[in-house]
Amino acid sequence: MPNLVTNKFKIHNAEQFIESLSETSATYLYLFLGKVESWDDENSVPAPTDSVSNTSYDYWRSMIAAKKLSSADVSHIIPRLDWQTSTAYTAYSQKNNDQFANNFYVVTDDLNVYKCIQNNVANGVSTIKPTGTTSGTIELDDGYKWKFMYTISPQDVLKFTTSQYIPVKRVGNVNDGSTQYTVEQSSVDGSIDVINRTSNGNFFVELTSNPTDATGNEVRDFVEGEIITGQTSGNKGTIISFTSSANSLSYSPDANALFVNNEVLVGNTSGAYATISQDVVSTYKFTENIFASVTNTTVLQLNTDANTTSDDVYVGSTIFISNNAGRGEQSVISAYDATLRRITVANAFTVSPNSSSGYIIGPTITIDGDGTEATARAVGNSTFGVKEVIVNNRGKNYTTASVSISANSSHGSGANAEVVISPYGGHGFNAIEELGGNRVMIDSRITGNESGFFTTENQFRQVGLVRDPLQSANANAFFTSDLADQSTRITLSSVSGQFKSDEIVFQGDTLSTSTANGVVIDFLNNNKLRLNRVQGTFVSNTTVSAITGANSGATASIVANGIANADMKPYSGDILYIENRTSVTRSTNQIEDFKIVLEF
Repeated sequence: MPNLVTNKFKIHNAEQFIESLSETSATYLYLFLGKVESWDDENSVPAPTDSVSNTSYDYWRSMIAAKKLSSADVSHIIPRLDWQTSTAYTAYSQKNNDQFANNFYVVTDDLNVYKCIQNNVANGVSTIKPTGTTSGTIELDDGYKWKFMYTISPQDVLKFTTSQYIPVKRVGNVNDGSTQYTVEQSSVDGSIDVINRTSNGNFFVELTSNPTDATGNEVRDFVEGEIITGQTSGNKGTIISFTSSANSLSYSPDANALFVNNEVLVGNTSGAYATISQDVVSTYKFTENIFASVTNTTVLQLNTDANTTSDDVYVGSTIFISNNAGRGEQSVISAYDATLRRITVANAFTVSPNSSSGYIIGPTITIDGDGTEATARAVGNSTFGVKEVIVNNRGKNYTTASVSISANSSHGSGANAEVVISPYGGHGFNAIEELGGNRVMIDSRITGNESGFFTTENQFRQVGLVRDPLQSANANAFFTSDLADQSTRITLSSVSGQFKSDEIVFQGDTLSTSTANGVVIDFLNNNKLRLNRVQGTFVSNTTVSAITGANSGATASIVANGIANADMKPYSGDILYIENRTSVTRSTNQIEDFKIVLEF
């Protein structure tokens, strides 16, 4: 049966991992270093394996020391996408099945993160860097519209920002004073912030003469519904209507690609040929001027350039108040008196326009859906038809919606558009879910010897994470201390020679017959050995106490009660992550900053 693990489930798992570090019954998570001895080939690091023998046992044996992690050491992250000029970004869409595989958000050099919600209509390039931290839509002259999401804080830059990733979080209902909090609180569930125009509409073409066959001898008519091709432009379109008596046709262009003046059109079904006599024009009409007079909030007189012959020419279109009194309001025209150039609108204006108020008459945008209050208007001209649909009121609570573009039959047809509905909660409500935060970064620093727990006398070759280890001293309780020394510590006396890092020391007559042996992590103060990979049990008694370095030949005795075992009980916790790497040499003045990325 077909099935799907959703992005929300992946993000949920990442959230659960982070939350587990701060819950009442919290997970105890430790970063550990391991493996002092060399790889078989130091130039070829082997890949770690997930076998039981490794994850349950061997990685424990190689462990040197561990440091506890807190929730402050963990963050959701997303891939870093730096804004670059002349780059096309994918706009957010609720219908995009592969949203997180697309470049639909950016981070700028201001450390601001923006989500693209419109991309110059059809994947045009971005040439203007988004700026500002407003909670509204940021509209730029390159046609892009952006939503500001959040600013990366200085502390998060240090801990969780790399050349590959940036942190992402959600503030929630606790006001932290950030701009992100304002954005989250201002978000509107089910809003329609963008309507993408998908077709400019139909276009009108006049021909020089009656269409003919290819030789120009036989008169042939174009056929409604057939595909026509421009011989010069190569553009195509579908005929909507053809009027032979007027030598004219209207057509729906393919991908809004218009024919050019004087080129020959060819019908693929009819085989008809005809030459265009003038520039192609849209069937849509847009009228722009200021009112001649205003009777009241529903009756207004258009200017002298208005149609004076047809009473119904503007009926069904929308009039938008573009400036001065009433600015921003719109209403559908319900009646028109051509003689008086007087319109009546279906819904009265809240603020009455006056004779200085500008108006634009164009096709009506109707939004149908399960939400409320969303309105929009069409922008265009006679040359290009409907160029853009502008949202006036984004509305709320939409989960589904459609849009239609309509006008009086004499004022255009054929334009289409598509509604973009915000994610749940609205744009900016939950940056983690909106930007795909199913990855987690763990950041931890090991500074010098960390109060003596971590060696600075040797190298390490493994980094890992272990969850919920137990105490060696009390196997019924979790280990909860901030630091753990995972070596077997042996206090010595009667030392002869110098034990060497990485060598095997043993107790007994020979290595092969020894009762216990281990690998030297370091030899401190000429009287203390720290070992890992211990096999057998070292003892401190009067009969068998001498130990020997297999390579150095150094010898020593173990003082009474001079053996201390690892702080965390070996094999008791779960190894969640392991990374094999080339050797890293440590020193007292050195800091290692570990950044581990987990993808859920």
